[in-house]
Amino acid sequence: MTKTGRGRFYKITPIDGFANRDVSLSAAWLDEFRERVFDQIDDLPFEALDQEAPGTGLTIGRLVLHMGWAESYWIGRITDSKISPDLSESLSAGSLKNFEADPAPSLEAAELIALCRRVRDEMTIPGLKTVKDADASCWEDGSTFRGVLGQLQWHWIYHSGQIGLIRFEWGSDYTWTMGSPMAPEG
Repeated sequence: MTKTGRGRFYKITPIDGFANRDVSLSAAWLDEFRERVFDQIDDLPFEALDQEAPGTGLTIGRLVLHMGWAESYWIGRITDSKISPDLSESLSAGSLKNFEADPAPSLEAAELIALCRRVRDEMTIPGLKTVKDADASCWEDGSTFRGVLGQLQWHWIYHSGQIGLIRFEWGSDYTWTMGSPMAPEG
């Protein structure tokens, strides 16, 4: 079974209602990278989401929970956004502290996607809307909003590759496609 993926989009439009255009554009890129991951998994059965890559402790389900958990963690640290207790509990299997243990059984794809969308809607977008200076320090070590958002973008892309490999090893390829035109945001 092979899935032809949605085209990669390059003409990203900043999200309305943000105090800073660069932060808005970074949030829009995060949306694109999240949607790519969702497209990679939305057709997969539980067995594919729960298959462990040999010797790694990584499953697609664990990786998606990890990306949602990490986004909530970083956004929570740099903004006033607070994660709700039920969302925190639902994402807890994706916490790095739990990576020492065997992966927990995966949720269904629709549930994983819904959790990550909740992080976006409840924390990421509301928390970032009020940021006025993308290059302001948001952390005691001098990290900036732009830097942390760049880390989150990298994080979604990096694990997307791992998801693609685990999917392929399970027996379902994902054909990457290009969107058009390849142009920067307008």
